[in-house]
Amino acid sequence: MILKDSGTRPGGRRFSLEDQARALALVLRDEFGVAFAFYDAATGAPVSAREEVDEAALPGMLLTPTQVAEIAADGRARVTPLSEDRYQLALLLHEAGRPVLVAAAEVVGLAQTIPEAVEERLRLQKWLQAVSDRLRMADQLLVRRRQEEPSGQVQSAWEVALTAAHLARGVRIHKDPFKNRQRILETAHGLLGAHALVWVPHQLDTPVLIQGETVLAPADCRQLAAALSQSPGMQPGQPIILNDFPKTSWGARFPSVFNLLAFLITDQGPVGWVIALNKKGTGGRGQGAGDRGTGPWSLSPDPCSRTGFRRSDAALLTPFVALLELHARGSRRYQDLKDLLVGLTRSLTAALDAKDSYTFGHSERVARIAVELGRELGLEGDELADVYLAGLLHDVGKIGIRDAVLSKVEPLTVEEFEHIKRHVTIGYSILSDLRQIRNLLPGVLYHHERWDGTGYPEGLAGEAIPLLARILAVADAYDAMSTTRPYRDAIPCRRVEEILVQGAGTQWDRRVVEAFLRCRQKIHTIRQRGVGESLQQAIDGALRIDNSLSQWKSDILPRRP
Repeated sequence: MILKDSGTRPGGRRFSLEDQARALALVLRDEFGVAFAFYDAATGAPVSAREEVDEAALPGMLLTPTQVAEIAADGRARVTPLSEDRYQLALLLHEAGRPVLVAAAEVVGLAQTIPEAVEERLRLQKWLQAVSDRLRMADQLLVRRRQEEPSGQVQSAWEVALTAAHLARGVRIHKDPFKNRQRILETAHGLLGAHALVWVPHQLDTPVLIQGETVLAPADCRQLAAALSQSPGMQPGQPIILNDFPKTSWGARFPSVFNLLAFLITDQGPVGWVIALNKKGTGGRGQGAGDRGTGPWSLSPDPCSRTGFRRSDAALLTPFVALLELHARGSRRYQDLKDLLVGLTRSLTAALDAKDSYTFGHSERVARIAVELGRELGLEGDELADVYLAGLLHDVGKIGIRDAVLSKVEPLTVEEFEHIKRHVTIGYSILSDLRQIRNLLPGVLYHHERWDGTGYPEGLAGEAIPLLARILAVADAYDAMSTTRPYRDAIPCRRVEEILVQGAGTQWDRRVVEAFLRCRQKIHTIRQRGVGESLQQAIDGALRIDNSLSQWKSDILPRRP
């Protein structure tokens, strides 16, 4: 039942005993409510399950190599009293009939008297042995199935579970949805044994993904999904197995399909179809005898053909369908959260602009200028999105600065200057509890640090200043100098450039200033077009059509020409 080195992940990598221990740790912890330690049945050496079990909670070395060898030789689960109220549990786990892992744990008893303790130990022994027997029977069933099935067509439940677990750990909701779905589909196809595994999205502007052979063209896949959707009795989440597809009313429309297995994925409405086409080993137009198809449109098998989809294939595909569904739901929630974050960010900057009319649109311009600098420095994707949001928020702390100081025409006193310097720490405090944007906080807190270490609030110098803050410092200085303020008129752009060059290596990072010079025409265009002078226009432009982050990104982060 358990995979040792004989099991492989897609790509040829092998499952280790540690992989198996991690998966079984979850099962046994759910069963008994305690953490288990694992040992190699052949050597007695401990096997780590550290990714799923807090090993600090284990009571040390539960079993010696000698005890492990005894349990492996005996083959039975055992309950050993350790004290008046504690028991040691130990059971053996098999793969292909061979002992591979010994699992051990300690549990606290509830008995108050000796007779109760005896009865309690017997109940624990029966419980533990029943779990051990179930695991061994599952292993024996797998061995028989592998003997009966064509080579390579039976997958261990543990192989599927471990593969899905590894895949789930690698999927990032905020990354490219297309690549995530492609990876899930590729992994599932490697285990299923179908000629093709297809993802047919409900949205027509999202491409169809085909893994394996091109049994149907993308347009035909959409037609097949539409036909499945319109059929009576269809239930989301329930597998559909059609093992005599040519005899259905759709057979003539799709002559290359002999059988199929399909799931509809939903999330407050249809999201898409996962369809497996033509089980490997299918001969001619049907399936082999064996497990009959299930679902609202299942047909009887054709005993003259060799193989078809089984309920076990549906069970194998289910974790990957669930992962696709989880990804769709998570992506939508993440999208909603990002849209909310953009809206809240713009609301904060609007409040700041309303407080200080002389800096109206400053945060928006700094954000867009910073994006151009970041792109010139090689940043892309989510990094540029972070630069933009940090630019919008960099001066949010000025909400806590006195109006009289912000709008003062005369030179600031020492006390007033110290007061206005507090805006970086105030901004940090305002945003610090928002876990989703913590990566933006260095830009808010440190954008007034100087390369030579004479800035504030902490006097950081050189590379110790986060890159995000160094980018914002140049963008902020450029826009501040080229904008009219209460105490001075706007400085001509040519003179601003001279000041930036003179301050490179002392006030600002030389690399960022050089990036500014390379893209200064784009930055001047931002100024000339008045980007940010009407925040409401910027909001309308960024959130038009469907208020989606993809639209926002297309406006804020244009591609290179």
